[in-house]
Amino acid sequence: MMAWLWRLYLVLGIALTAAYYLLPSESAGLFVWSIIGWSSVIAIIVGIAVNRPDLRVAWYLLAAGVAMQVIGDNLYNYRTIVQHLDVANPSYIDLAYLPMYPLVIGGVALLVRRRTSGRDRSSLIDVGIITASLGLLTWVLLIGPYIHSMHIGAPERLISIAYPIGDIALVATATRLAVGGGRRTTAFWLLTASIIPMVGADTLYSYLSLVGVYPEHSFIEAGWIAFYIGWGAAALHPSMRALSTPTPSSARISTVRLLVLGSAALVPPAVLFTQGALGQAPDTISIALAGTVLLVLVLIRTARVAQHAAAERSEARFRTLIDKTSDAIVVIDGKGRIRYHTSSTERMLGRSASELEGTSLSELLAEDDARRLVVLLTSDTVSTTLGWRIQHADGRWREVEVTADDLRAASDVGGIVFTMRDVTDRNRFDLEFRRQTLHDSLTGLANRKQFIVRVAQTLTSGKRSDRPVAVLFVNLDDFKMVNDSLGHAAGDTLLIAVAARLTTVARSGCRVARLGGDEFGLLLENGHADGGPKLAAVRVQAALQPPFLVTGKQISVRASIGIAVGSPWTHSADNLLRDANLAMSFAKQMGKDRFELFLPAMHEKATRRLDVAAELLGGIERNELTVHYQPIIDVSNGHIVGAEALARWQHPTLGLLLPKDFIPIAETTGLIGALDRWVLNEACRQTNEWKNADVVDESFHVNVNLSAVHLRDPSVVETVNAALNASGLDAQALVLEVNESALIEDHDSSRASLDSIKEVGVRVAVDNFGIGYSSFAHLIKFPIDFIKISKSFIDHVNTTEGATMVRALVDLAHSLGHNAIAEGVEHLDQARAIELLDCDFVQGNLFAEALSPSDIAVLLVNQFVAIGSAGSPQLRWPQPDPYAQRA
Repeated sequence: MMAWLWRLYLVLGIALTAAYYLLPSESAGLFVWSIIGWSSVIAIIVGIAVNRPDLRVAWYLLAAGVAMQVIGDNLYNYRTIVQHLDVANPSYIDLAYLPMYPLVIGGVALLVRRRTSGRDRSSLIDVGIITASLGLLTWVLLIGPYIHSMHIGAPERLISIAYPIGDIALVATATRLAVGGGRRTTAFWLLTASIIPMVGADTLYSYLSLVGVYPEHSFIEAGWIAFYIGWGAAALHPSMRALSTPTPSSARISTVRLLVLGSAALVPPAVLFTQGALGQAPDTISIALAGTVLLVLVLIRTARVAQHAAAERSEARFRTLIDKTSDAIVVIDGKGRIRYHTSSTERMLGRSASELEGTSLSELLAEDDARRLVVLLTSDTVSTTLGWRIQHADGRWREVEVTADDLRAASDVGGIVFTMRDVTDRNRFDLEFRRQTLHDSLTGLANRKQFIVRVAQTLTSGKRSDRPVAVLFVNLDDFKMVNDSLGHAAGDTLLIAVAARLTTVARSGCRVARLGGDEFGLLLENGHADGGPKLAAVRVQAALQPPFLVTGKQISVRASIGIAVGSPWTHSADNLLRDANLAMSFAKQMGKDRFELFLPAMHEKATRRLDVAAELLGGIERNELTVHYQPIIDVSNGHIVGAEALARWQHPTLGLLLPKDFIPIAETTGLIGALDRWVLNEACRQTNEWKNADVVDESFHVNVNLSAVHLRDPSVVETVNAALNASGLDAQALVLEVNESALIEDHDSSRASLDSIKEVGVRVAVDNFGIGYSSFAHLIKFPIDFIKISKSFIDHVNTTEGATMVRALVDLAHSLGHNAIAEGVEHLDQARAIELLDCDFVQGNLFAEALSPSDIAVLLVNQFVAIGSAGSPQLRWPQPDPYAQRA
């Protein structure tokens, strides 16, 4: 009977719908509409009675909710059609409409709870995504406008937004029913599908009422009609009993569901775009909040999908593990014949199934491994791990890692199970990795790590014979110039060639390694054999003597070599290498292209340098440093026109230290910047004090050295300005001396810093000029005022070649508009020669050593140095009492 009753109800519902739209609006609203609504309530109650579902209370709640909706419709139609009155907002009719939502939502929620077997968090997340997107649309279209409307009161506003909120809650509950577990019967589709047109009709009604254009007796009512008829037919269908039957939910996500969720996630940007296109002010906060909620939910849902996919893949892998694993599984009987094997065994050994089955496994193994298999077959070992060499069909041997499990006692196996993994490539990779770990990738020589290990091993073995061990530390001289001039590729080529030559030097008991960069090490296992380590150093120098051909250019290579000889009883590998490195540093300091044997005094000196470095910063902070000044003299009239500021350190235990004792240390420890700033500030202060006291005139200038590190400091100009401002010294009275090599090492940065310094008004001098780093092309690019000719040229100025070189440098300075200063003048004949070469200024111990501020102040007050007139060169120095007071 019920099989046709629900169809009959659908037919009658369609007929009533047609009558509703064909009859006049008054008759349709009063009679046809009531019949449609109450027929739905009656159909639900009849369906409960006839089909007897397990969860009747849910259906009774649905019937009650529909009844409240019908009552509200009847009251609305009576007031508008019979009484011809407008429906106030709020009104008593809302007391019928609004209870519909909790009743219907409660009924649907009970069905969801009964249908769900276990927790279904994925469905809850999907409901959240859909609800959030619909909530945003409802807010933008209905709730927001009602809340912000200035034409309605608070009660009307609350009632107006209650309907869309109820619709959202109903959609959320229905969505949870739709996406959750349970059978999808006809009753299920009728029930869930009918909610969509009802909610759509509610939404359109609310929106059109909001804008004041709602048309009576329109297509919108079809949504409510579909709701009434759909729910009545769902209750009458026999499958309504299955709606309360629990079934497991599927973790899979269908394409339709994925499209719906994806569309829901696009609602916030779509709303934002639409409002922008319509010229409306965007609901930024609402869109951002909804977008955030959707983003979080989508991320969580994506993670759960990924987890489920991983679980499915894991399960699939497990199902095919035995037959599809890369590990070969072989089962042999008590006589060693293969009874079973996986298909991966065929791939590993390159043999077909017919070739393997029944074959004796020992025939495939190397001879030694075959003997081990015989022992295994005759023993009672339950499980063991082996390493075998097994022959591939192509004749090559494969290395395999084998786990053997003796399951001969197991009735379902009855044999020994071998799980074999091909480790041939892995072992080859490990071997190559170990080789690369212990060898230099460029030259192929042993690297520092392996060299130290070998030194340690040699020291250990040397204890038995009590023979010394020697290490040579070889560092190429000026290798950086090759990289800078020819490029790093050429430098690498040169290093490879050097390594090859050093290898030819190595004799029996000698090992060669590349320690890093342009550093090489030689280990002599017997430090006194074959002429000793000094002869080995001579052989290294001889091997490097012939020029190397690199990129078509012949390059001469020289090396500084440090030698350390150690006893196996007193030295470690690290100490021996450290001593050799230290001896190499001393060879560099002694002029390069030489070798030095390590002496304990070298370590003491290095330790002292370390102590000085540790104390230097404290010395600056404790004002232990002072500035002495060496005069700069005008050759034309003998007047002192300036002075170079030179730092001195009054060390509390070591006494007065000269710059050579601590400036190199400051450069290597990073303290040179702090030292530069201190000297700069003190020199500027002292010079301005002299000027204010009329000790010197306004033309007097002070020269301050600026290190390469400080020159590249972005704050160098700020430092110079700060010193000038703090002292009050005019910028023209300050000359910054920059070493020639510092200009070339970082050309662009140095040029930029000097340009900025010149803008301040400070003058610049190139110190130690002519030692071979610069060229005329470089010199003309820098904003320079003075060129200080290196002392190495002044020392030979009395020779023809030396005078020619100094003359060339002076002429070069003058041609560029610079003044030339001869520094390091120590002898009278040098001073006379310099005068004849038209040099502008001189400086050196011949005239005065660097003096304390008080001593040079006396000299400045009484100063007059003259170099005799042309044709009769002579030097007249008045030699005043340095401690005389100014008159």
